[in-house]
Amino acid sequence: MLDVQPHYDREFQCIGPDCEDHCCSHWNVAIDRATYEKYRSTPGLRPLVDQHVEISDPHADSNYARIKLSPPAQICPFFTAERLCSIHQRYGLSYLTPTCVNYPRALQGCAAMTRPPFFLSCPEASRLVLFQPDLVPFERDPADDRPDYRRFLRMAHQPLKQHPKAQQKHFTDAQSFSLLLIQDRAYPLWQRLFLLGMFSKRMTETLEQNPNLVPKLLGEFAAIVRQQRLRSEMDGIPLQTAAQLGVIIEVARRLETESHGSARVQECIRDFIQGIRYDRQSPVETLAPAYAEAYQQYYQPFMEKHPFVMENYLSNYVFWTHFPRGTMSSDGPNNPLAAYFRMCLKYAVVKGLLIGMAGHYRADFAAEHVVKLVQCFSKAAEHSLRFLRGLNQNFATASGMALLLKN
Repeated sequence: MLDVQPHYDREFQCIGPDCEDHCCSHWNVAIDRATYEKYRSTPGLRPLVDQHVEISDPHADSNYARIKLSPPAQICPFFTAERLCSIHQRYGLSYLTPTCVNYPRALQGCAAMTRPPFFLSCPEASRLVLFQPDLVPFERDPADDRPDYRRFLRMAHQPLKQHPKAQQKHFTDAQSFSLLLIQDRAYPLWQRLFLLGMFSKRMTETLEQNPNLVPKLLGEFAAIVRQQRLRSEMDGIPLQTAAQLGVIIEVARRLETESHGSARVQECIRDFIQGIRYDRQSPVETLAPAYAEAYQQYYQPFMEKHPFVMENYLSNYVFWTHFPRGTMSSDGPNNPLAAYFRMCLKYAVVKGLLIGMAGHYRADFAAEHVVKLVQCFSKAAEHSLRFLRGLNQNFATASGMALLLKN
């Protein structure tokens, strides 16, 4: 069981037709064998299933079939003009596929959690997660109100243990440590992520050499974080605004492609472009002053009032991807360092796009803009194994991490 668990101040409830961006478009909905057979045995559904559902893997049980989306908008054929599911309306919840029943809850691999995390590709889930001041409750050190690292500090002196399930416990401990570090406001958030990147690199090396040394690594790194040993070195890292902005612009162009014409994505990118005064004819260096101004004058003041927003984005990502174990990816290895780069890149892009949007809305930049961007980015990028392909290794150094993170 994880030591650190998410806490929600209310239960998630789908808002149905009031949702700004429904979940019934652009995604293939998997149908398990039992649900498919239930549909085929229901007279009112059988002809519709024959028309709109196709077998995808006749040997599978969970991903046996899929719903064919209706062109050109790529919408589920069972989605009504009233923005409701016709199957649910007519037959009830028991007739929905597990995919539709569970979404936006991220259940896979989360048996160790009392409450599952959420996919932020759902607007209501984004609101629930991002603007929850105490999403990740944790023990505080009574001396200074920082996260309590004492359990990890003790690991540096514990004898090595060999156990069949030891590596699973190592990952669980590393996940709890990562969540504490993300919440440690003794550091600016970019430094917390920088430290997390260094830890992920060391953990990857340790797993390759001797996995039994992971507890010792956790103890040593907890001491580094607790005593702020690397603070002066991180403070001295130079700011690279133009280079960072170049990365954000490149990924924004990919986002336009991956979004399949989503109006919400297009609106967010338009706001970003206007906020940094983007001109395709001008070099990125000329945009850096507007980007820096948007950060200092509008983005940072908003985040100072809501310091938990991006912490919650990262913590939720840790929960549903099982970081630092990570989710399987077709883009390179699946180890703590690779999982870190996937998280780091997505965080950097979300933050960069929000900075531009803040520059556009200025004093009117608000929670609704954050939810809109995070939701539509998550829908386009976080469910895609291809989205960041080719970018990861470009930042696989300390200087690369700093370029992405520091503002």
